[in-house]
Amino acid sequence: MSSFKFKVLIGGIGDDAHSVGIRLLELGFREAGFFVKSLGIRNQIQDFFDHAKDYDIILVSNKNGHSELYLNDFPRLIFEYKLTDNSPKLWYLGGSLSVSENAFEVKKRFLNMGFTNIYPKPIAFGEVLQDIKIDIIRNNIKERHIAAELNRPLHDLAPLPCHNILDRKLTTEELFKMRSDVLLEWPTGTQVLSHPAKCIGSLDSLLWKNHLTGDIPLFQPRTGVADIKEQISLLQYLEGVGSDISSVQLDSASRSKFYEKAILGRDASIERKNSVLNGFPVPVYGVDGIKKLVRALKNPFQLRGGGPDHRFTYEIALEGGASGVEGGFICYLLPYDKLCTPVESFNNWQYIDRLCAHFEEQHQLTINREYFGVLTASLIEPSLAIVVNVIQSILSAQQGCKSISVGYAEQGNRSQDIAAVQVMTEMVSYYLELYNFRECRVTTVFHQFMAAFPQDYVKSEELIYQSCVTATLARATKVMVKTAAEAFNIPDRYDNEKALKLCRTAAISAYSAKVSFPQIAVEKEIIKKEVKAIMKAVIELGNNSVALGAIKAIECGIIDIPFSPNLYNKNKVMGIRDITGAVRFLDFGNLPFDSNIKEFHQERINTRTVMERDSNLFSLVEKDLSRIWKNDYKSWPLDDHYIN
Repeated sequence: MSSFKFKVLIGGIGDDAHSVGIRLLELGFREAGFFVKSLGIRNQIQDFFDHAKDYDIILVSNKNGHSELYLNDFPRLIFEYKLTDNSPKLWYLGGSLSVSENAFEVKKRFLNMGFTNIYPKPIAFGEVLQDIKIDIIRNNIKERHIAAELNRPLHDLAPLPCHNILDRKLTTEELFKMRSDVLLEWPTGTQVLSHPAKCIGSLDSLLWKNHLTGDIPLFQPRTGVADIKEQISLLQYLEGVGSDISSVQLDSASRSKFYEKAILGRDASIERKNSVLNGFPVPVYGVDGIKKLVRALKNPFQLRGGGPDHRFTYEIALEGGASGVEGGFICYLLPYDKLCTPVESFNNWQYIDRLCAHFEEQHQLTINREYFGVLTASLIEPSLAIVVNVIQSILSAQQGCKSISVGYAEQGNRSQDIAAVQVMTEMVSYYLELYNFRECRVTTVFHQFMAAFPQDYVKSEELIYQSCVTATLARATKVMVKTAAEAFNIPDRYDNEKALKLCRTAAISAYSAKVSFPQIAVEKEIIKKEVKAIMKAVIELGNNSVALGAIKAIECGIIDIPFSPNLYNKNKVMGIRDITGAVRFLDFGNLPFDSNIKEFHQERINTRTVMERDSNLFSLVEKDLSRIWKNDYKSWPLDDHYIN
């Protein structure tokens, strides 16, 4: 192998946690013969300049629309850098770069800053590779010697300090001692006075009633804009057109605790009358803002975040009247953060679980605890999501939480998706019973397809409709509703209205849909075996402590989430679709499966490589990650015709 190669530096910028595209670029360029170093997610632009002298091709990724918040210094930095190093370099910027500007405006803005090429929206890896090859020739860039030190990891990981966890219910005194520090995080913490606003309706009661008696799921659209007046108006409108639960998504700047950036984004949004943030900045508005929002609504209100430490943000939300919060120590760590350790995340979410239980014990307000079973959203074999839900349910129950919602993201094969939701319900209930938590009310959340949407409006509407059919047949309690506009623009209230109506129509007609009960049975059997195998290993690692076992399982790769940006995730496990579109394990990593389970997956992958006449596994994974948004599939769901 030659020690001379073109050298590529890849990384995400700012508060963006999207990691799948970065990982795909890393794998793709290595497959093409480049030397690649990945900085992972959540870097500052200065980090790229710190490494630039060793690289010729630098790719900066931003998928959450916040690029302008973190690249204002780029023109100055590149000017200063060229004063000391004027060697030719290619600076590429791509992803989903803005939530408020069109592609032409975005491209013009960043080309003028000094970038070589701009991709405002997702693009196929092959097109990026071809552009780079052309620019290499045009700029006379030469292959360089690969120094041994460049192969060293960017971070040395110490063993996890598992002795720092308390594997028991926190006392009220312990909780309040920690609260005094947590509430100092931002000035709005002074508004938390332990006199919570009364929740508007009970999310727990609504979910449990629908679980027991509902024929169709509840519907909850995703929302989140920076201006509180616009946020209230949006939620009120959606209540009037079929939304059953109101919620906001926390903006990415606030998720990363970049509150100054969140303020800049809020102020710019109000000035432009168009949100430049990709969510609602709860800490910026504080308790008074949340109270104002909740009092304007009729539906129960939930806050959804996305990070390993939402203690401060959820204090604000619960004091303001939220009756549900989303997240957990695994599901909001491994998909969202690079540096936070599993031990730190565990401690943060133990605090949140205990806080939620405290609201019920002291204020008679039951707080629903929901988990983000979506994980990294791409090629997630169901057993991985189910195990994460099982573990987090036990840990929430240990702190006294009674209302638990477990989440699963649709992958696209109806039989597998129905089986997954049903096994998830069964396994979570089984393990809660095993650990003597018999008072919990377990409900299910079905996320409509969470990876990149088709760039075809008709196919997107078909996906929304058929996805809701699958959720109804699976007996999901609630559906997180996407819109047909996902691939084109940030959905507005009318996009959400259309999606809500489409979902309700689909749910009403769902039971006339064709379903393969024998195939559902096959999928349930294999998923259940996998969940039990992983949970057995987790329990043994922790000597019957689920908390300790889960942390050790992450450390040794028994819990391993594909495409995770977190340094403590092994990233050996990889998923791939079979000919029916069901997700199988391409690489088992350190998963504790027996030969029968492994053969089940390998046989189905082998069938695909033969039928597709493609034995290049990177090529197959790249197709799986891009086929849907490229509209390169027959119809949704994918059963029996993913590979023609």
